[in-house]
Amino acid sequence: MKVIFDTETTGTNARYDDILQLSIIDGDGNTLFNDYFRPVHRKAWPDAQRVNHISPEMVASKPTFKARRKEIQQIFDKADELIAYNAQFDMGFLRAAGIRFHRNVPVSDPMLDFAEIYGDWNEYYGNYRWQRLTTAAAYYGYKYDAHDALEDVKATLFVYNQIKAGAPKAD
Repeated sequence: MKVIFDTETTGTNARYDDILQLSIIDGDGNTLFNDYFRPVHRKAWPDAQRVNHISPEMVASKPTFKARRKEIQQIFDKADELIAYNAQFDMGFLRAAGIRFHRNVPVSDPMLDFAEIYGDWNEYYGNYRWQRLTTAAAYYGYKYDAHDALEDVKATLFVYNQIKAGAPKAD
């Protein structure tokens, strides 16, 4: 089963920040998991809140990630392919929260594939610049409300499928 996932977090450091939202869908777009979590390391996250619009009040009565970890792990244990846009970021947070990924399960990151398709070369790094999910989605004609994990996984699946199909840029 393809497992497409995304997190929204209190910041960018998996050691000191928390997962606020996790969404997981399968390769058919069915929602396998979508919920918010009460953070344990942060009381406020103003910078992240400006991006993901998740306030401390929204998650104050939610369970911690640890309380739902077993249920989440069971979903990842069924995966035969993991798909995430900027996969290393999300996987870093999930690992820090106690999720274990099986080594033999391939990880697909449409961000890396799309960078080459988009073709914005970075001379300094000698590689293609990574593009935002919104840029990749728009390239293929998909419009959505970014920075909600469930909307982001739907966009990720769309971009992934377009890349695999060799789809051209949308008009």
